[in-house]
Amino acid sequence: MAYNHAKEEKKFKEQWEQKEKLYHEIGMTGEQISVIREYDERAFKMDRAFYRRTMLLAEPESLMEGKFDDRSDTYLEEYWTDLIDSDDKYCKLMKVPPKMRKAFYMYRVLGMFQDEISSKLSIPQRTISYWIVKIAEILK
Repeated sequence: MAYNHAKEEKKFKEQWEQKEKLYHEIGMTGEQISVIREYDERAFKMDRAFYRRTMLLAEPESLMEGKFDDRSDTYLEEYWTDLIDSDDKYCKLMKVPPKMRKAFYMYRVLGMFQDEISSKLSIPQRTISYWIVKIAEILK
C-alpha cells in the first residue's frame, strides 16, 4: 500500500486538535503547546521524507521478467535511499521519465549491461548510456 501524504497530514492535524484541547485542559501555556507541536511537526516531516524515499522507483520482479510498465514505476526502491539523500535530488529524479529511471536501475542495481538494457527497452544503447550519465549527475 502506498504512502498517502494528504491522508497522513489530515490524521496528524486531527490528532493534534485533540492533543491541544487536552493540553489546555491540564493547564499548559500556549508557548509550551507550540513547542510540543513544532517538535511533532518536525517528526512528521521526517517520517514523510522517509516514506517518500523508501517507496519503489521500479519493481524488481517486473524488471527481471522483462515487463516494463510505466505505471509500475511510481515507488522508491530501498536501494535508492542510499542514493537519494535530499528532497532536491528526489524531486529532480521524479521529473526524469520512468523509462530513464528503469534503465538506470537495471544498470546500477541489477548489474545489467547497457546492450542488454537497450534490447529489453527497445532503445538505442547510446541513449541508455546518456540516461545513465544524466541520472548519475542528479545523484552526485
